[in-house]
Amino acid sequence: MRRGRLVAGLVLLSLVGVGGLMAFPWAISPSKAEELAKRFVLDRMSGPNGGILTNCKVRRLLLFPIFDPADLLASGVLSETIGLAMQYAVLADDRPFFDKQLQFARQKMLGPQGLFYWKVSYDGELVAGTSAVIDDLRIVGAALQAAEKWGDAAYRSFADDIAGNIWQYEVVGGVLRDFLNWRDYGDPVVADTLQLSYIEIPTLRALAKRAPEWQPILEQTGRILLAGRMASGLFYENYNFAEKRYMGDQQNMINQLYCALFAAELEQGDHPFAEWLRNRFAADGVLYAQYDGSGQPLQFFESTSVYALAARYAFRIGDRALGESLLAKLLEFQNVNPISPMYGGFSDDEVYSFDNLEALLTLRRYNAEYR
Repeated sequence: MRRGRLVAGLVLLSLVGVGGLMAFPWAISPSKAEELAKRFVLDRMSGPNGGILTNCKVRRLLLFPIFDPADLLASGVLSETIGLAMQYAVLADDRPFFDKQLQFARQKMLGPQGLFYWKVSYDGELVAGTSAVIDDLRIVGAALQAAEKWGDAAYRSFADDIAGNIWQYEVVGGVLRDFLNWRDYGDPVVADTLQLSYIEIPTLRALAKRAPEWQPILEQTGRILLAGRMASGLFYENYNFAEKRYMGDQQNMINQLYCALFAAELEQGDHPFAEWLRNRFAADGVLYAQYDGSGQPLQFFESTSVYALAARYAFRIGDRALGESLLAKLLEFQNVNPISPMYGGFSDDEVYSFDNLEALLTLRRYNAEYR
């Protein structure tokens, strides 16, 4: 779980910006926030080969937070980041940004089975010999969206090729599995578990529309997701196929929110997680990093990505008021000091590409639908 700000008790939402009392619960507009965050990612977090780097520590120099570019460079690039960046580029109608990420993925991240290394060094020389099905699906889904938006069949062909490899190596018995490991056991080995937060329903649905053999995978994997909900409305962490049971009732909020977002694509108007989220946020005024199976907090800090995902979930189920309250909390993490080296970025004691890209995805959707 990515770290965040430590909080003690309830935190009141500040309405005071750089210039004093604000008429809105954010220091800058959501459209400006998106512009600045995108510039930060492109200018400060991108490596020399176009891949967006993962993370590094943030320290304070006099009055300003700063980070060491060498530390950031050493963090490498995740397939997770590539997929999120491609998703954002399509939503933002930024084809050059999309093509740069796609080029990095094809040249630096494709493994021997045609799946993506979950992590590589900034130059693609050092690689992890394991995939992550959620990242593979994100990249496929983004490529399909790009083909539809820009009318380029090459994106669709690429997506179909990768989808075929997912089908061959990351699907067992008509159900997704977490990963394929092709380095540590001699022969390639597929996981015997499935993280519920990996069940990327929008891409599975897009694939099912293109090829009927994906329909039973969508249905069976979707059932595993919905059946993994606890009485509180929260979700178990994963399903273990060897033991035929759900495991992990203390899943972090990033994964919980991904489960909720994917489940919302399958639910018919009833959203149990939404009820828990509304009640919890109303009671505490914040969302914490982790809760137990009954819905009680376990880790008492906040993070950019939790608020980004929670806001996006609220907008997805049509609760604009909740979404804007969560968006206001998200924007508290953005550096809006124009003379700071971290201007525009979302960070706390560390800066993560994941946090910044999740914020960008939420801001883009909000700006497109409501502004």
